Amino acid sequence: MLALYDNRRYFLYRVATDMRKSFDGLSGLVKLEMKQHALSGDVFIFINRRRNQVKLLCWDKDGLAVYHKRLEKGTFELPAAGTASVVTLTALQLTARGLGPEVVGWMAAAAAAGGMAGTLASPRATIRFGRRRVMLWCVAVAAASVISLQYVDSLWGWAALRAVFGVSMAPLFVIGEAWINSLPGDAVRGRVVAIYTTSFTLCQVLGPVLTDAVAHAPLHAFLICGAVFLLGIPGIALARDPPAPGPGYREAMGGKNAAASWLTIVRIAPAIVAGAALFAAFDNIMLSFLPLLALEHGFSQSRALAAVVVVFIGDATLQFAAGWLADRFGHARVHRTAGMILCGLLPLLPLMIAVPGVWELYLFVLGGVAGSVYTLSMVSSGERFSGAALLRASGLIAFTWSLASSIGPAATGIVVQHLGGQAMTTVLWIMALGFVLVERLGSRRPRPI
Repeated sequence: MLALYDNRRYFLYRVATDMRKSFDGLSGLVKLEMKQHALSGDVFIFINRRRNQVKLLCWDKDGLAVYHKRLEKGTFELPAAGTASVVTLTALQLTARGLGPEVVGWMAAAAAAGGMAGTLASPRATIRFGRRRVMLWCVAVAAASVISLQYVDSLWGWAALRAVFGVSMAPLFVIGEAWINSLPGDAVRGRVVAIYTTSFTLCQVLGPVLTDAVAHAPLHAFLICGAVFLLGIPGIALARDPPAPGPGYREAMGGKNAAASWLTIVRIAPAIVAGAALFAAFDNIMLSFLPLLALEHGFSQSRALAAVVVVFIGDATLQFAAGWLADRFGHARVHRTAGMILCGLLPLLPLMIAVPGVWELYLFVLGGVAGSVYTLSMVSSGERFSGAALLRASGLIAFTWSLASSIGPAATGIVVQHLGGQAMTTVLWIMALGFVLVERLGSRRPRPI
């Protein structure tokens, strides 16, 4: 009988596997394709093309063991592909308990729902308690919720902790991005915001590295991750809250709107929301479906996953150039141009995937252009709003990100299921075109004084 322990790592081979393979055939895949060792004690997971059969290969004390299961009804749900191929033990245990993908979905939705609630509460909490105090409390609560996952087994407990994590993380993004946007003048805002978005993307790339590192200490993994959150406390504690607005504040801020409501921001600056929605959907759709599309074209698992890394590297590398262009030629013009270039690049994806070398360069540029849409949404919010309105604008970006991150991949999954992997490109192109149209219409409206 195969036992699933916390001190094991679980690797998923994403290429459809011939279930006639047994010990030698599966061990060969582990060594040649996954670049791992079958005798390491890790568990290696293989699924057939119809996704109704699964085989698990692992070393069991004195020899290799194979566990084979065939579903009489339904299919196995694959977790979203990221830059690391390690499958979380949580998802595997949910499947092993006979729980369907809807349970996994609700678990993921708990953090998103918490994030939306935290986003809406951020501006009022910041005005009442101060930026620094709210951020310090949020870091502490986020760390505590992560550490608590180490000691909770109940599904309801996990869902509650994930919701608390979402509530505490959202204000960090909202307040932090508004804070960064309030520091520079308009002449250098694009470059300063670009430094932030570049740093953020680099941390996304480093995230899987940390995940892989803590996987070697599963009994302390959540403790380590919680401790990492606490590293942010000294920097926040040293910062100072800005003085309260007084007479002449609006003139000092260059006439920027400091009192716009949530709906007013959407009405007068729709491109901010549309840009955040586009990149959030792009980010999550590429993360989930690009490796699968690459696998369909015969890529190895490692090369398919590397495609996502190239997109992230392009995003991180090209943001400063986008910020410089925005400072030089105006954020609105560069924002619109980025959307138009994205509309031109996306239809080329099915052609570029078949051209080695050019494919990687294409993904690099694609990631950079898509990332600039988000960067310039932030720049736009800083140029147009200040004070409480800037907090609300940052909140709208965060809220839109959570919403688009949930709806975008889900809608794409439905389309891909019926039309095939190439439909991913069509969904992204429609969203990019929608952004261009929204930005165009919004730029024609007179800016309120």
